[in-house]
Amino acid sequence: MSREELVLNTYKNFCNADGNQHIASEYAILKLQKIIERFGIENVLEIGLGIGAIAGSLLSANTHIEYSGTENNEFCLDALKKNLGENYRKLEVFSKLCEVPQRKFDLIIIDGKDPELKKIQKLLTRNGVIAIEGDRMPQQERLRKYFPKHKYVHSISNKKNATYSPFPPAHWQGGLKVIFVNPNFEQKCWWIKEKLSTKFKYLYRNKN
Repeated sequence: MSREELVLNTYKNFCNADGNQHIASEYAILKLQKIIERFGIENVLEIGLGIGAIAGSLLSANTHIEYSGTENNEFCLDALKKNLGENYRKLEVFSKLCEVPQRKFDLIIIDGKDPELKKIQKLLTRNGVIAIEGDRMPQQERLRKYFPKHKYVHSISNKKNATYSPFPPAHWQGGLKVIFVNPNFEQKCWWIKEKLSTKFKYLYRNKN
């Protein structure tokens, strides 16, 4: 079984979990898996772990990564332990961003709010990646200002929600916003390809 298949199988379990109405889209999670593989991601920080759909899905297929995250909601904290099972011991949980130790992460996933978002500037590796799940326009605007040399793309899906998804089947799967804070050559190439792909997907959507 491929890593992508492992991620998807785990994600399907979260589609039936309590609190599933706020989980990330299938497309967003599979895109995160591709980013991990493409850019050799080893350290991940997720802002807003929720019930663990992203963390649990990615940890199921990537035993090598170090995964940390923030969460302070009691329901979600209990759900994380239940939903991640054995993988919960691989997860380091902090109640808020200001409690995260001063170390470097290759990938930071924004899936919630935090008043200390500016701290991210000191937590990313030189060629680190930020991925924003959901709309989150205020966070997106702030983060792009923090990194003036960044490259940004909103990667979207041309597929609608699956029947096992907790989201309406008539709606398009939610996308993923990606920020390369100080892009190297490989990241720039990926960014160009993704920009073109997004353009064609918008054309496809408009026709359908």
